[in-house]
Amino acid sequence: MAGTAPWAGPMPRRARHLIPAELPRRAELIAVCAVAIVVAHLLLAQLTLVLAVVFALVSKASRWRLWWLAAPATAGLAWTLAAGQGNAFSGFTAGPSAILWHLAGGHLAGRAGQPLAGFGGVQNWLPRQFPIALVAGAAEAALIGWLDWLHTDEWAVPPPRPGLIAAVRRAIATRATRAGTVVTREGCALGVVPATGAIAELRWAEAVRGTLVVGAAAQDVTLTGLQVVHAALRRRKPVIVLDPGGELAITRALGAACLATGTPLLAAATPEAAGYAVHVAGAAVATAADTETASASRLWGRGGGPERQPGDQAAVDLGRVVRERAAAVLPADSAELAARACAELAALAGDLRRIGVDGDALVWVPRAERAPAQALRELLRDGPDAGLSVLIGTTSPAAAAELAGLAGTALIYRVADQDLAAGLAARTGTRLLPRPLAAALAGERPDTGPGPGPRARGDTAYQGPVAAAVDLVPSPVIPARVLLTLGRAEFILAASWPRQRLVARGLMVPARLPRAAGRQDGRREARQDGRREARREAEA
Repeated sequence: MAGTAPWAGPMPRRARHLIPAELPRRAELIAVCAVAIVVAHLLLAQLTLVLAVVFALVSKASRWRLWWLAAPATAGLAWTLAAGQGNAFSGFTAGPSAILWHLAGGHLAGRAGQPLAGFGGVQNWLPRQFPIALVAGAAEAALIGWLDWLHTDEWAVPPPRPGLIAAVRRAIATRATRAGTVVTREGCALGVVPATGAIAELRWAEAVRGTLVVGAAAQDVTLTGLQVVHAALRRRKPVIVLDPGGELAITRALGAACLATGTPLLAAATPEAAGYAVHVAGAAVATAADTETASASRLWGRGGGPERQPGDQAAVDLGRVVRERAAAVLPADSAELAARACAELAALAGDLRRIGVDGDALVWVPRAERAPAQALRELLRDGPDAGLSVLIGTTSPAAAAELAGLAGTALIYRVADQDLAAGLAARTGTRLLPRPLAAALAGERPDTGPGPGPRARGDTAYQGPVAAAVDLVPSPVIPARVLLTLGRAEFILAASWPRQRLVARGLMVPARLPRAAGRQDGRREARQDGRREARREAEA
């Protein structure tokens, strides 16, 4: 166990030096080596020195990954091959040969006492060094960057900035997701990771143990749930939604997604109300499909509809929903109806476990604060064994704090409660940091009192005299203050099963429904409505 601390993950990398720090007269030795390197470059590789310094300064200022140096190195190699290797090497050595010849005693007439005479004609031979100098300068800049990384403690290394490749990947991923490509190889596309440009996804394997979506803004929480539901319908997963009531947009959105994917929708309401809801959803899809600039919120629909009464509810056969890979809406307008819906889901889970069938279904609870906490806890506990992936959304700090420890995955938007932020930060994992830095990230005053005594060599955190000089304490990978200051549509995804995975900062990208499917289904509904209206007028 040496080198690891089981309570906080692996020990962070400490700074190392090629020349040991305890070596006597180390500073003088480094100065001599630096002067020797500069002199050698001035004599043998003048342009290489200039390019290496420029590349190193660009890397330091931009914080790009060192891979960007492959671009000038590749350009130099291509230039060398195009000019011919012989010509490139002769051009690179022309200047150094003249300088060494002059210093060796082959003086030009009248210039024996001028040591810089060997640099005569520099404007002619210096540009000829460019092909090979590009390759050598990029390699030396990469070596400088690696040494800078090696000489810095892991916690002090600044994070790299996104480069051109990340920007291009981000643009492609954003465009694809916004166009409606929500299904990935392993799960659902939620947006992009700005730092790398990769797609930020929620994997189905991670959702099996339950997913908690929490944030201060209800719109972020709802859009995330709708996106996951859309992807589940694309994968022909059975979808069961607990309708919180008072939000017809959720029912309309589900109806729109079902129309676009050809999924049967079973709603626990009177036939007239269900027909009206599907009709409104179809109209919403048609309107959004005909509008080139339709946003995700307009697509999913916002507006009123028929109000449901508890006496109007009709039971939905959840077994049929699973068998037919359909979608269903269970009423959860009140605590009583929400408890009843959770009881039906618990019964479904029991039946699936009894017959040994994996339901492969998604259960979406848009408003966890309106459902009994005990019922949700039982659903999170019993659902995975029956193949029911529970997706729970909430804006309530109390509900989120109660359910955070039960869900296998947490998807966190900006939160406003400090206690909740501290609890959710622990879900992101821990890392070892110096005590003052950990206190600063936590928003606390650094402890200026005496630290703990020296560690014994049997301690798992002991790393020798250098490591023992720094008091390392466990700290969340994502500090609580970051969760309190996330920007619009930014989120953190922390999965603990089947393996630890963290998306340190993602950007939500709402996906539209497929335009062709929406337009076709919406227009078909409009034509049918027109025929029915004309028929009624003719009969009248």
